[in-house]
Amino acid sequence: MNLFLDTLGVTGGIVLAIVAGVIILTLFYRCLTWMNDAGAKPETLAIRGILKTETLATVHLLGGQVFERVRFIGFTHSESMKMRFPLELNGMVILEDEQRKQFLIRAKNIQMIVIAPESSST
Repeated sequence: MNLFLDTLGVTGGIVLAIVAGVIILTLFYRCLTWMNDAGAKPETLAIRGILKTETLATVHLLGGQVFERVRFIGFTHSESMKMRFPLELNGMVILEDEQRKQFLIRAKNIQMIVIAPESSST
């Protein structure tokens, strides 16, 4: 009986150490993920030398609607299954006008982007 208790004690200690290690690592990686996702900003949209976040542009949509003098702030994008946005809001462009009003429009609805020469020299 003494041998059984000694074996059970050693095996139980090893199993307890493994379980505690898994729990600690799980909590550590969850905290890292939470810190990386907290305050997440939209991905920036910049085309080198042409379209920057401070560039004013005119955006024409497929339905005929026009957004004049807007800036491209970024876009909603999520490659992982743990999305913060509903699926319907994935792939939307974030625009901001001069009064700092923001618009989310579907990227596939953009027909044309016009950049005036004087606004692209910033």
